[in-house]
Amino acid sequence: MRTKLLITGFIISLSLNAFAETKKMTQSQLKEATVFFRGAELTHKASVSMQKGDNEVQISGLSPIIDQNSIKIKTTNGVLVSAFEFSVDYLSDKKSKADSSEIKKMQDDILNLRRQAAELETNIKINSEMLSILQKSVIKNVEGSDNGMGIDDLIKTMDYYKKKSLELDGQLLADREKKDGINKDINKLNAQVQQALRVNDKASGILKLNLASSAISNSEITISYYTNAAGWVPYYDINVASTDKPIKFTTKAKVRQTTGLDWDKVKLSLSTSMPSSGKVAPLFHAWFLQYYQPPAIVSGFGGQVKKSRIMIQNSYSYDAVEINEVPIAEDEIAQPTMDNYVIQSENQLNISYNIDIPYSVPDNGKELNIELKNQETSADFKYYSAPRLDAETYVLAEIPNWQKLNLLSAKANVSYDGTYVGETYIDAASTLENLSLTLGTDKRVSVKREKQQDYSSTRFLGGDVKQIFSYKLTVRNNQNMPVKMVLKDQYPISTLKEIEVEFLAKESTKPSFNVEDIGVITWEFKIQSGETKTFNFVYSIKYPKGKQLNL
Repeated sequence: MRTKLLITGFIISLSLNAFAETKKMTQSQLKEATVFFRGAELTHKASVSMQKGDNEVQISGLSPIIDQNSIKIKTTNGVLVSAFEFSVDYLSDKKSKADSSEIKKMQDDILNLRRQAAELETNIKINSEMLSILQKSVIKNVEGSDNGMGIDDLIKTMDYYKKKSLELDGQLLADREKKDGINKDINKLNAQVQQALRVNDKASGILKLNLASSAISNSEITISYYTNAAGWVPYYDINVASTDKPIKFTTKAKVRQTTGLDWDKVKLSLSTSMPSSGKVAPLFHAWFLQYYQPPAIVSGFGGQVKKSRIMIQNSYSYDAVEINEVPIAEDEIAQPTMDNYVIQSENQLNISYNIDIPYSVPDNGKELNIELKNQETSADFKYYSAPRLDAETYVLAEIPNWQKLNLLSAKANVSYDGTYVGETYIDAASTLENLSLTLGTDKRVSVKREKQQDYSSTRFLGGDVKQIFSYKLTVRNNQNMPVKMVLKDQYPISTLKEIEVEFLAKESTKPSFNVEDIGVITWEFKIQSGETKTFNFVYSIKYPKGKQLNL
């Protein structure tokens, strides 16, 4: 009987030990992160030893900020996931001994500084009271004497009062300055302590799994999920070395994340797709036609611009761009780039950049700048001037077939001849044939606009006034090479029946697009080095007497 009990107890003990072994806890490692414009998909891996039968596993190290509907779990060696549950662990102690000792040291420093501040506050209070007592005592001694204080005694009293007051005031000033400095140090240390506590007291996502295994084995578990606590923004660096060399486009990304995890050497992919949040394909509703009311004011280049049909102009140049391919010089040494480590893939919905170099992205929300791709393209360089608006001459780079570059809508930093020019914006949804970039101004190509008084006049015709305006534009190329020039000017457009505007002299002008609607005249020409060219145009305005126009 005793033998049977021992055997039974041994079997129960083995069963309990086996059951205890099926409950396992393991830490996952973040391996991959696919970052979208908004959000990211994170992929973790964990290795677990399986017992035959049912196993309960808890996997930690996940982000606490996830969309639980997006959780996907894969296993190896035929292990079946029968159930899972996600939770957030807010209580686990993640402080290392080194971090705890550092925080303790800062807290001790704060305590010592507060003691010093308290001592200074006591000194300030005592010295303030002493100064007040001194003032009252002097006043009492001077005013309290029946026969009045003698001149010698008064001088001694005043000298003592001055000396002692200066001493107490100096001590008060020094103590207050010391106290202010100590309070600043206390505030800095408090901020450091709070930051250290936030870093060390991060919550952790926990995934509880019920797994079924047909045999004793090791299984690698892959967990992926979506989190909205990450994202990336594209931007470009555009470098123009000179007008006889190709333009270099460098695609870059700003990546940031606050997922509650420090991404340590993960395989990073950047995607232009945005996961749908319950979106449904749209259907048409009735379209009721109404009169169009244009916006009153929109933000424009150089200030506030009223936007209306007659003021819209969407291109600098109207000539077709002819590009001569510019070969890269053989003696140019290629600089190392990320092109060998970034693979760009594209489908009908999005573009992805897969980076072979592992990246570490801290959980602090700060932007990490990553270079993705380098491209070169030829451009047509032109000089542009609209002297009625601006006396400067601008250098433009017009890029045809720019859609082939697969650019994204993003800001771009433009540099010309090694100098930063400024920031522009690339609209990937634009339907313009050419992408125009402003590369700054060049004073070597000068443009002068003059009103010709001899050809301008004012005449009275019955109840009307007719004014004739004549202008002369002079272009001078002081560069040592010929340049292509785009010159623009403007005459007014009438919106009232009683005001008549007539364009009188076109000379050798080439009218711009919809010249009758926008009143813009365009000359496009090539000007040689040292050459000067002149252009004239005349227009007249007839309007009723007694009226004043905004000319």
